[in-house]
Amino acid sequence: MLVFEALNALHGDCLLLRYADTQGKSRLWLIDGGPRSGNVNGARLSVWKDVMLPRLKTIGGPPPITIDLGIVSHIDDDHINGIEKMAMDLVAARPHPGDVVFRRFWFNSFGSLVGSLPTEGGASPAELSSVMTNLSLDVDAEHDGAAILQSVGQGISLASSLETLGLGGNQPFGGLIATSKGQPAFLIDDASVTIIGPLQSRLDTLQKSWQKALTKATKKARAAALQKLFASDGQLDNSIPNLSSIVALVEIAGKSLLLTGDARGDDIVSAWTNLELPDCKRTVDLLKVPHHGSFANNPEGFVRFFNATHYVFSADGKHENPDPPVLEGLISFHGGRPVIMHFTNADIKWTKPYRLERGGAQVQTLQEMLDALKEAYPGPWAYNLRPEAAPSVEIVLL
Repeated sequence: MLVFEALNALHGDCLLLRYADTQGKSRLWLIDGGPRSGNVNGARLSVWKDVMLPRLKTIGGPPPITIDLGIVSHIDDDHINGIEKMAMDLVAARPHPGDVVFRRFWFNSFGSLVGSLPTEGGASPAELSSVMTNLSLDVDAEHDGAAILQSVGQGISLASSLETLGLGGNQPFGGLIATSKGQPAFLIDDASVTIIGPLQSRLDTLQKSWQKALTKATKKARAAALQKLFASDGQLDNSIPNLSSIVALVEIAGKSLLLTGDARGDDIVSAWTNLELPDCKRTVDLLKVPHHGSFANNPEGFVRFFNATHYVFSADGKHENPDPPVLEGLISFHGGRPVIMHFTNADIKWTKPYRLERGGAQVQTLQEMLDALKEAYPGPWAYNLRPEAAPSVEIVLL
């Protein structure tokens, strides 16, 4: 048994991996926890309370449910919020067990990413998070990075909870998770895990930029400096938290999955090349498409580089994700193979119509896009939309 699930995490990621080890024991991983909440059919949906926890109870039985490995790929509300809330609940429940019990957890805390902080004239991550929350800026948070910076505080909260729960340290890494040449794959309950990201060069840039921003004299000046650090600029994603995503190649019983967080595709290709991984491993059974299918994180070189059978898009149309050019690019490169694109939300409508490069059809909804792609690129490829009543897109690999 090997099952991958992408839960309905609205515009975020909340992923489950279930498999049986060589002794037949069931294993369960939880990767990211989605955003706080969102409106669905006029009702407010909490990813943690309404989606993640009920699904865990369904597959894991009565609480406490054992999660063999928890991962938060990076600080960003649409990845960290649900697990931050879960961890706070587990701390509050002590000394009694909460709904879940984690055996191990991987998370690069913001403190470990930015390194030591100035002690004079600077500010703590908590202060800067507060600054961005309360500072009134006449800008669009989607583009200036304010929303991402606000999640610094969420990362601090999660790191504190993990320490209290005895889950700190990123075992068996024993510290910051980053890719390095010569680092062996880790064996976790019969799953082989190769760390592909984040790149150490990205982390070095983050530390230097963070330290420089902290030397600004006022809160407003520090917040302004951090806007640039946390924002995406131009056609490629330059947001340091996204580029600090934990990226992992997971191999279980002959099947392989590439988990990408919100990393940038060219970073993944660069790390893969630097690690000198064999070309044969570029063919994976499942690829979680980076950053919800954003054009800024899925350049052509990345989309061409990996050959997957299953491509998973966790998105609901917010921020225009998944971007139509990414969908057409993927099918134009790989639609001649029996690949399947999986979507956590079918009801996606883009702000502006998109015209296909081949055939010229104009589309504005995901279903229109898929129908037009079928006509323009006939082949064995297929798609799978999460049924409205289902909690997740479920992919059985073994």
